[in-house]
Amino acid sequence: MADEGNVAINYPVWTEYRKKNGLDPLGMQNSSVSLYQTFLPGISNVTLRMRYYGLYAWLCWTYARKIGDTNPESWKRFIRRAEALYALIAYRHGSEGGVAGIEWAQTVLDSTQSGSTEFAKAAEPGSENYYLKQAWGAYGAAYRSQLFEIGIFDPSHDHELPLPSKEIGERLATVFESSMGELTTSFYDIVQRGSVTNDELDELGPLAPSEIALSGDERDLYQRILLEPFDPSDERARARRDSILLILNIAALLRRDPNPEEVRWILFAGCDQEGRALDLGSPDLEAQKQLWWVYHANDLCHVAYETLLKFTLDTLADYPAGIAMSRLIPLCVEKILEKAPATPTHWAEFVDSTLPVANAYAADDEGSEFALSVAIIKRAGRSDASVCPPEIAWGAIKLLAILYRRVRDEDRDIASVLARDSEAFHSLLTEFRFLEARADEPFEALLARLLEERVMQRHLWVALQKLRAGDYTFLIERDEGKLRLRGKDGPVFTNPRLGPALTFLKDIHLIGGQGLTDYGAAAAGLA
Repeated sequence: MADEGNVAINYPVWTEYRKKNGLDPLGMQNSSVSLYQTFLPGISNVTLRMRYYGLYAWLCWTYARKIGDTNPESWKRFIRRAEALYALIAYRHGSEGGVAGIEWAQTVLDSTQSGSTEFAKAAEPGSENYYLKQAWGAYGAAYRSQLFEIGIFDPSHDHELPLPSKEIGERLATVFESSMGELTTSFYDIVQRGSVTNDELDELGPLAPSEIALSGDERDLYQRILLEPFDPSDERARARRDSILLILNIAALLRRDPNPEEVRWILFAGCDQEGRALDLGSPDLEAQKQLWWVYHANDLCHVAYETLLKFTLDTLADYPAGIAMSRLIPLCVEKILEKAPATPTHWAEFVDSTLPVANAYAADDEGSEFALSVAIIKRAGRSDASVCPPEIAWGAIKLLAILYRRVRDEDRDIASVLARDSEAFHSLLTEFRFLEARADEPFEALLARLLEERVMQRHLWVALQKLRAGDYTFLIERDEGKLRLRGKDGPVFTNPRLGPALTFLKDIHLIGGQGLTDYGAAAAGLA
């Protein structure tokens, strides 16, 4: 029984109550994720530096030759020690980014007075003073799956440990060792010893992620892995190659190194913000660009829906005692339509009157998809700290109309890319069909249907599926016929691995501060 003045909240015993954000509240981000995973296979959002691929290939090859213990715990200890030492090298070399354990390395090296660092304990699985919490380090948390995906590792039929593949893995391991010479011997010996001096760290500096030689077999092999499929029938390798070639073409267009946002928007708009066209001259690259267009359009679609969710949740927040769905939805519709220049008769009329701008990436045209999305992300917010105003919700409706018209008028093939049978996958395709089937309904009724069926009811369905898996992600709850607010979430773009891909291209000297290097121009056929 609760003490007087306190309220006892008894959560169900069959689930753990945890507030979670960013978990795809409408179940629409998963269609974007499943699509972008096909664009750059072998690269993920947590594989941050290219040289780790060579390092792990060499570690696996060296472990098999010099240790050979097939006990997974022995391999885990070896990997963790190597990663801890690599973090110390990277920090000592210049606090390099994208290195697992770099913050631990900074703390250890900045506080040491002896000129020697013992790292074996920090690498021990289960250590309290760990260099990285994940049991299998960065290898298990980030790189292992991609090493198999890209063909550097093969599974063993006899034990659980990976093997360097004959075609790529062993070759990369030997090239890595040849490039580093005696430093690999020193690295291995220090890993076994479990301690390192500052002088030794300085000597090992050439092993740092940024130190891939400008010319040499190691750099050339990384480029071949990314851009020249070893198996001509490997569709995923070809997709990776074509996506990287698109990035290189964008660097050539901009004459500098692009950022991830620029890449995705240029692939969507077909030009940069100044309207300079991205001319590819290749059917394969044009086809890959079309896939990126569908991906980004799909992202814009779920951003629009998540904005409507945030607006509806912010409206619900004004009623802490709860409000019936039958009252909430008309209230939201009324507020949104107050910001419309005029209420359209129906969706078809609204779409016909909404003319997409020539450059979807234009920053100085408030009707461009870029300008609309910037305003949405900035003002809708994802928490109580910001309240989505009705004019931003109307902007989300306008964004949907622009996307609908581009798909319709530009004959974009979204069905072959986004077609899924599962109820779990809602996407630009499902919403295009939903709106198309109701194009002649009264606009106010359609908007109400969209908010109730495609946003609120959809969220409840998605949250129920996650509850069955053990996660409590409900942002609203029903109680005696009323809805009450539990939490908020809002619009967010998915992250299609472009950041790591760009870093890889800089690591192997295909892109520099002025855009394409000579290597990059030759790889893209622009030399």
